Amino acid sequence: MLVVQLELKILWAKNFLGLAIDQVSLNHNLPVTTYYFWPKTEAWEQLKQELAFKPWLKKEEKIRVLNSAAEVMNFWKINRKTARIEDVIGIFKDVRFIKITV
Repeated sequence: MLVVQLELKILWAKNFLGLAIDQVSLNHNLPVTTYYFWPKTEAWEQLKQELAFKPWLKKEEKIRVLNSAAEVMNFWKINRKTARIEDVIGIFKDVRFIKITV
């Protein structure tokens, strides 16, 4: 049986987060969603809506990745100006972070 997991991808910047989800299986990453940028858009809600239209994904995986997104968003809201990306990566081990400079 093929194990399919969802992976949250985060573009980390001081003024915004970009959030997207990939489907990961056997070293292959396939985009499941586009990037949504928060706080400019309701990124969490947009991710949730996109996942709702993908019935082949397990409900538990959808919940897990959406919970991770909420945790990262809350952390970013409080620590965005002081947190080093290296430290953030250590806190959220199941998330793939991409640091960008703007």
